[in-house]
Amino acid sequence: MKKFFALIFLLAFCASAQEAAEDSSIVKIEHKSLLLNAVSWPFVHIVQPTVELLMYPIIPPLLYMSRENLIERGKELITFGEKRQIMFYPIINAKVGSQASIGFAYWHSDTFFDDDRIFFSPHLYVNADWDVAMRYRKNKIYGSDFYWGLNASYREDGDNGFRDMSGTEYFFTDSSVYFNPYGGLKFAENWGLELGISFNFYRFDYPNLDENIIEGDSVSNRGFYKNYEAYPLTFSLLHNSLDMPYAATRGRRFSLSYTYTPVSMYNDTKDHNYHVVESRLVNYNLLGGRSYAMTVAESNANRERLKNLTFAEAVEILNPINVREEILDRRVLITQLRMRYMLEENEGKAPFTAMSKLGGNFPLRAYEDGHFTAPLVLGVSNEYRWPIDRYADALIFNEYGLYGKDFSRLHLSSLKNSYGIGFRIRTPHFFITRFALAFHGRHGVTLILTTRPEFD
Repeated sequence: MKKFFALIFLLAFCASAQEAAEDSSIVKIEHKSLLLNAVSWPFVHIVQPTVELLMYPIIPPLLYMSRENLIERGKELITFGEKRQIMFYPIINAKVGSQASIGFAYWHSDTFFDDDRIFFSPHLYVNADWDVAMRYRKNKIYGSDFYWGLNASYREDGDNGFRDMSGTEYFFTDSSVYFNPYGGLKFAENWGLELGISFNFYRFDYPNLDENIIEGDSVSNRGFYKNYEAYPLTFSLLHNSLDMPYAATRGRRFSLSYTYTPVSMYNDTKDHNYHVVESRLVNYNLLGGRSYAMTVAESNANRERLKNLTFAEAVEILNPINVREEILDRRVLITQLRMRYMLEENEGKAPFTAMSKLGGNFPLRAYEDGHFTAPLVLGVSNEYRWPIDRYADALIFNEYGLYGKDFSRLHLSSLKNSYGIGFRIRTPHFFITRFALAFHGRHGVTLILTTRPEFD
């Protein structure tokens, strides 16, 4: 059974590993905020011990993975080249319904030039749908702070869908193509500017499954079952001061962007253009008094202690009462604020692809991506996180989302909430996988097992 769980974690690692180097330094941080102490008290003394008790069933595979060095071994299995600059690994997404897929990913650093990277990944779904994505980026052009890149993708999706503000669901076939060249400049400390243009060739047709076809002017004006092109031009202000990409304890990520999107003719008119303003802030606060990440020395000592443990002994070691001095001093509070506002030039004429989507990581994890759509969506997430091993974190989260036509027409009736518990496997520099149980209201529950980070 332990080896079975270990294999699952290894496959999850193969689905998202990225080239990185470990940082074994430790930073001493003094925590003096009375306000943060007061805020974190119920988490430390009530919620956190409860979550750890609920997580006891996954403790054995985590300990096995840690003491057998499966992360390091997995990286060696999928890394190639003289400089270990190539990564090739299978991808298995075990999801409910037609979203389950298999595929592979190919990463190659220093492909054509120094400081460049290419990524290529196709996926085949259980219903014979497929898609493919490619990304390329070149940093430090002529040794400067300029960079440029290209994103491209294509899909053959026979059962794509969309849910409008009233909850009506639309189904259609989708064979769209996307190209997104961009360039940017890093300036000052942790700040950057980026300019990009996308060439989106939307190809939508009637569903090839036994689904109802919805007709009418509103459907036609929004571009359902139509073919058209859109050319978003985006200008962004970016900031990133995180101390680590995937095990951050301090700093923030911020983005503010404006997009103008001309849309080609469909439904015999060309009045479908729209504007978008989008912003996101993710802030990390270390609530404890020690470095969040375990050092190599600490991890090795911990693994020696954990060797040959029985399950009962592991439960005793990780009992909240016994780990309070070592673990509860390492905890992080993450807050995410997000907003996206789409303004159409002619009311009721912007295509449905312009709409803002609420759900998934934006930020309602108990709902699928795009479960709620509207011109305006707002969201806030709070996540309380603490390490249970060098590569593993436990977490709890609570988040709210609000959607409406504009700021003057936001109502509490559209306020949605989700909350839950989970754990994540990562190193400081690359993300591996996360698992969570997410709830909404009294009835909804979602099981999440994904290689996608929470706040990307």
